[in-house]
Amino acid sequence: MPPLLTPHELLLKTPEPHSQISVHNLQTTLPLARDAWGRPSKPQPLLISCTLSLRCPFSSTSASDNLTNATIHYGILSKAILEACQEFRELCEDEVMPVPMHIKALVCYLQFYLTGCDTLPRIPSYVALPTNQNSTSASKGGKEGKPREPLVPCSMLNVFSLEVLLPKASLVGSGISLKGDFVYEEGHHGPSAYSMVLKLHELRVSAIIGVNGNERKAKQIVVCSVEMERWDRMVDAYNELEEIVVKSIEESTFQTLEALCTHLAHRIITYFLLPHYPLPSSPLAHSHQLTPSQSHPLPHSHLDTSHHPHQTTQPQIAHPLSQSLTHATWNYQRIRLSLSKPTAVTFADAPSVSTLLDSDPSTSQEVKELWQKREGGRKEEVIVPFPLEGRLDEWIERCEGLGSGE
Repeated sequence: MPPLLTPHELLLKTPEPHSQISVHNLQTTLPLARDAWGRPSKPQPLLISCTLSLRCPFSSTSASDNLTNATIHYGILSKAILEACQEFRELCEDEVMPVPMHIKALVCYLQFYLTGCDTLPRIPSYVALPTNQNSTSASKGGKEGKPREPLVPCSMLNVFSLEVLLPKASLVGSGISLKGDFVYEEGHHGPSAYSMVLKLHELRVSAIIGVNGNERKAKQIVVCSVEMERWDRMVDAYNELEEIVVKSIEESTFQTLEALCTHLAHRIITYFLLPHYPLPSSPLAHSHQLTPSQSHPLPHSHLDTSHHPHQTTQPQIAHPLSQSLTHATWNYQRIRLSLSKPTAVTFADAPSVSTLLDSDPSTSQEVKELWQKREGGRKEEVIVPFPLEGRLDEWIERCEGLGSGE
């Protein structure tokens, strides 16, 4: 399985692009993931963007002004993406073994459908692609019933980027997206590395924020975007993340955007990420130990239990100072936050700040302290309920009181 990297780490492994083919915001509809209220399997619009960064220049195509095998027709690429979405839907709705239509599963399946190589060990890269009797590629094959060839062989690519945007999946923002970037190296069958980023786009929340006297008297709009890098959860958890971010902003009264940024990052680590790491002493952690040269997430079912309401045992928190867990063992998510105040400066669009914080406790003292604080708390109450009725700060206060025995 290829390593899961941050976008910056992946960029350092790739050459500068010289020939690219892109399709932006291809529209379709699927009962994918969850809607803005957290309801699963509700049909909603999707916008799919795809960029192919080719290994070789398409000089033969430009010289002859005709399509050659040095490029990919963007019309055929668009049709193949839509066919892949339909086939993904049929696979998930299988009568014998139906599976949830998660957004990450769709991104991974699109990459698999178009290139023939998968990032997940459950679909070996040598397995022939299924035949689609109505697909463009199948009709070109001339013979029905034979596995079709991938539209984009890995040997053609340096980088393959896929983004799925759900514009109606947020209650207060402009959408939720998951972007996967896949790197292919010469002589390597399939992706040699990839990145996965979950993003909450432009959440608009009212809050008391600012140092001026007028800003302390009335709420103003804060626009917040959140990116979760090294996203390795298969389940869809963006509703829970949005709830924590929105409630943390609207309940706050900071003077500076910088302080609010740090507060949000700490809230996300403490109440969204840390509850899903098991203790290093548990059999789960020891059964997935890796060598330092590897990077591998635990099975996704172990990383998130918030979607299993009947589960009675909550996950425990990993000890940040333990020698049995290393950075190579876990794909610690990295948080990128951007905040702006559109009305704060009259003759500018908006002042803004951004910050980047890794949830790996070895990267900073402040994150290490968050791990230590949560480990000493009441472990069975660490997961914020969704939907949460009432204020988040009051829920946190009650949990801390229970943890201290009050």
